[in-house]
Amino acid sequence: MKPVSKLQLPPSPLSGCVFAAICRDTRGAALSDEDRVSYFPASPLVTLTLVRTGKLYMLPPGRDWHDVSDLSPLPRLSATPPTDVPISSWAPDDIEAISFGIYPDAWVQLGGDTGFSHIPPGLKAAVDAFDAHDDVDAGWSAFSTSLEKIWAAERWSWPAVTSISDWVRGLMVRTLTTGRGKSLRSLERRLKRFSGQSKRALDFHASFDNLHRVFYQHPKSPLAEIAVEAGYSDQSHMGRAVRRATGFSPAHLNRRIDTDEAFWCYRVLGERF
Repeated sequence: MKPVSKLQLPPSPLSGCVFAAICRDTRGAALSDEDRVSYFPASPLVTLTLVRTGKLYMLPPGRDWHDVSDLSPLPRLSATPPTDVPISSWAPDDIEAISFGIYPDAWVQLGGDTGFSHIPPGLKAAVDAFDAHDDVDAGWSAFSTSLEKIWAAERWSWPAVTSISDWVRGLMVRTLTTGRGKSLRSLERRLKRFSGQSKRALDFHASFDNLHRVFYQHPKSPLAEIAVEAGYSDQSHMGRAVRRATGFSPAHLNRRIDTDEAFWCYRVLGERF
C-alpha cells in the first residue's frame, strides 16, 4: 500500500485567507525510516498542523531523524510561524496529519498575534469541524464552510488570490494605501504588523513561488531558461535562491522530487499548476 498525499485548495471566497491544506496518510504503507521524513520549503505562511494519528517530530536545522530522543512530538494541534529556511519533520510510525497554510495577515485579522503562537478561535473552530470527519474531503468541506461563515460575517473583503505571488502583491498595495505615513520606514512597520515579515523576505517568497510555477509548467526546459522566465538575473541567482529556500541545489532538488518519497510535499504543491 502506498502513502496518500493530497492537496486541498480553498473556495474562492477563502482564497485570500487560506492558501491550501496538504494531507499526509502513511497508515499501512511500507516505508523506510528515511521515507518517513518530510521536507518542506521555506514559507511565508502560518502553518496549522493537526496530527490525527501517530507522532510527528519537527527536526531542528542540521538534525536528521536518527536521534530524536531529546525532542518532544508535536501536540495534536500546533502552529508554525513563517520561516525563511527549509524545515523537515519525521514520523517514526504510521501517521495521519493535515497542515493548513494560512496567510499571516488573515491570521492576524482573525484575532491571532504576530508571534503566531495564539490560534484564532475561528480557525480553531474550523479545524475542529474538519476533525469531526474521518474522510478528508468531507473534513475539508466542513473546514471551509465553518471558516467562510466567519470571514463573510466580519465583511473582510480580501481579494481572491491564486498564488503566494498574488498575495504578496495585494499585501503591498494594502500597505501603501493604509495609514498616514508614506516613508519607507512607515511602510515597513505596517508590512511587519500585517504579516510579521519584511518586504525583502516577502519578495523572496514571491519570487520562489513564481519559480515553482515556471518549473512545473516547463519541466523539460534548461535551468538557465527557467531562471530567466522566473525573473532571476541568471542561473546562479536562481540556484542561490533555491538553496536558501530548500537546502538543495536545483538539480539535486529536481532529482529528489522525482525519486524520493520524502519530497512528497513538493510534488503535491506542484499540483496547483
